[in-house]
Amino acid sequence: MKSSNQWEELQKLENILLKDNIRLTRQELRVLYETMDGKGNAEIAQFMHLCLGTIKTHKNNLIAKLGLKGKEEFRKYVVKLTKNLP
Repeated sequence: MKSSNQWEELQKLENILLKDNIRLTRQELRVLYETMDGKGNAEIAQFMHLCLGTIKTHKNNLIAKLGLKGKEEFRKYVVKLTKNLP
């Protein structure tokens, strides 16, 4: 998912989600993007200058907003979304 223009990739990701009427905060979108890039919670927390608990909260919010049943479904969703991101 590395690109010279991460802003464009974030916009593409947001547009994909909006097609399914899924609205995320900028922080949630960034956490999702970094998860898709293969980063773990601690790495995302350090990268975004947030505490680990905040990242976990964002992921729990993502699971709820995406209508998923838990972490395993979230992992599968991330893999599927990563493959579908143009």
